[in-house]
Amino acid sequence: MTALSLLIHQLGFAPPGRDPVFENLETSFSTGRHALVGRNGSGKSLLGRVLAGLIEPTHGQVVRHVELAHLPQRWPAFGGTIAAALGVDRKLDALQRIEAGSADPADFHTLADDWNVHERASQWLEQAGLPHDLSRLWESLSGGERVRLRLSQLFELEQHFLILDEPGNHLDRRGRQWLRERLIAHAGGYLLISHDRALLAEVESVDELSPHGLRRYGGNVAAYSMLRDTERQAAERQWNQARREQKALERQHHDEQQRLVHRQQKANRERANANLPTILLDRRKQRSEDTGARLRTSQQLQQARQREQLAQARSRIDVHRAQRFDLGALAATHAPLQLIPPHGHDQPIDLYLAPGERLYLHGDNGSGKSSLLAAIMGRLAPRGGRIRGGERVLLIDQHYSLLRDEQSALENLRALSPGHSLTRYREYLAGIGLRGERAELAAGLLSGGERVKLALLVLDSAREPYDLLLLDEPDSHLDLDSRQLLEQALAGYRGSLVLVSHDAELVAQAAIDRELRLDKPLALIARRE
Repeated sequence: MTALSLLIHQLGFAPPGRDPVFENLETSFSTGRHALVGRNGSGKSLLGRVLAGLIEPTHGQVVRHVELAHLPQRWPAFGGTIAAALGVDRKLDALQRIEAGSADPADFHTLADDWNVHERASQWLEQAGLPHDLSRLWESLSGGERVRLRLSQLFELEQHFLILDEPGNHLDRRGRQWLRERLIAHAGGYLLISHDRALLAEVESVDELSPHGLRRYGGNVAAYSMLRDTERQAAERQWNQARREQKALERQHHDEQQRLVHRQQKANRERANANLPTILLDRRKQRSEDTGARLRTSQQLQQARQREQLAQARSRIDVHRAQRFDLGALAATHAPLQLIPPHGHDQPIDLYLAPGERLYLHGDNGSGKSSLLAAIMGRLAPRGGRIRGGERVLLIDQHYSLLRDEQSALENLRALSPGHSLTRYREYLAGIGLRGERAELAAGLLSGGERVKLALLVLDSAREPYDLLLLDEPDSHLDLDSRQLLEQALAGYRGSLVLVSHDAELVAQAAIDRELRLDKPLALIARRE
């Protein structure tokens, strides 16, 4: 029998002064391979931190039967060394002093008999493909190098249950294959918070977090997708049936009201012409009014029940309803790029992109892809060469640096894409799931997927076309539905594009013309006629 790792009972969390993000969650996780999915903004990362004990829930409890280790999706800035980031700097310093002859008891206490700490940390560096230099600054590493280094440290904890929040983000293809192999081999079990289809193919169960709570689907992502499609079709049928029943009820009520009015009109005519005692006429009138009152009460109850059924059907279909996602249809009007200067390589990169042409930029982690895009934007000074591009260039990078975290989603969109009415801005935001009060939420409080969709919305809402769009792993934080929508949007986009992504399916859908490999030597390859 598989050992139990986590038990969740009536779990809920509500930020101060705000509605609950989730509530009354009930489930358990064994030492097997589990995944947690859900739409962007549903609270997956928050739930992962609660399960790991990093945040206390508002109510309910988490019973932990094993040791846990957690990999966050977003890390705060850190100005120290790799050794400090990995939490081994004090031990390494103590070991160095002991090897130099120190007999200070404090050094032996700090080392705590961890005599292999240097060899172990060096092994982490080797697995991450990094030089054995623990004194190197953490911020000098690429996103993929940081993730792989931290994962190497976690996988050493063989019996720990791992909670991994988007571990495939920023990893190159070799890194993702390495991650897949390590996950399969990990004995302690894991909960994978991810939308990476290759990683989700290896799990044994999928839990979906939605406004209705947690729903468990047996099997991997293929089984999950099949069942979810079935549920979507059923939800659409229920919605259509509820709408038909509502219209039929409205017609029925209208006919009943018309018949009542005709009876009352007839009764009024008979009352005017009848030679009957007043008391008898009043009694007939009262009975008619009582009949009308009972009819109105009955109709109100029927309408209330029908509204409830309609609301439930709407709620079920909203879980499956696709969000609108568009990258704009206007083609660029200028040749966006003539020369990319050497940056991170000694070999110059000579490249010309015609209007509407698409370039796929790829290479191993640390090969300089993000730095090259930053140089095109003018954010990093090149070591040589020159850049000549169009006047309007948009970069959507891994850190969403075009967004101001302290401003709301609505304020960001108004600042980055001026010229629309307030109603139109809200329509744009509603199209990516940021409705009502959520549009007023600070961008820094949005989920990773919501932030990247907000950044992409700048292109969709632009009144003038951009000459060049630079996308640096735009799919890293998107949920499964949004990834598919992004693939469709890229396929229909007519502007010039430079794409960095490690998702082969996204690249295949982007109709790439050429690819530039930032390996040594550099290679520029035509992809299609």
